[in-house]
Amino acid sequence: MTPGVGELRHRLVLEVATEVSDGAGEATRSWTPVASLFARVEPRGRRERVEDGRNVGLVTHRVTVRRHGNVARGTRFVEGARRLRVLAVEDLDPQRRFLACLCEEEQE
Repeated sequence: MTPGVGELRHRLVLEVATEVSDGAGEATRSWTPVASLFARVEPRGRRERVEDGRNVGLVTHRVTVRRHGNVARGTRFVEGARRLRVLAVEDLDPQRRFLACLCEEEQE
C-alpha cells in the first residue's frame, strides 16, 4: 500500500559503503551520505540470537521511501544514532514511485 499524505515523517540519511585499502592487504569500510529522504518506518519483528556467547537482539523494520536510484541492498539509512541496514528492496506500486525496504537495525 502506498503511503498517504503526511506518512513519510522520518528524515533519514541514505549512506553507501565504500571499501578503502589500508595498504596491508586489508580493507576498511566507511560510509558516505548520498541523500536525505523522508520515510515511513514500521517495526516488523524482533528476535534474539547468540553471538560470541552473548544474546544479541535483532529488530527488523519496513522502510518506505520515494524512489531513489541509490537505494539498494547493502546501503543503510541513518536517523541520529539509529542505523537501518537494507536487506531487500521492492517496488511498492506499479508506477514505481515508492520503494519498500526490509531493514535490520544495527545493534552496537
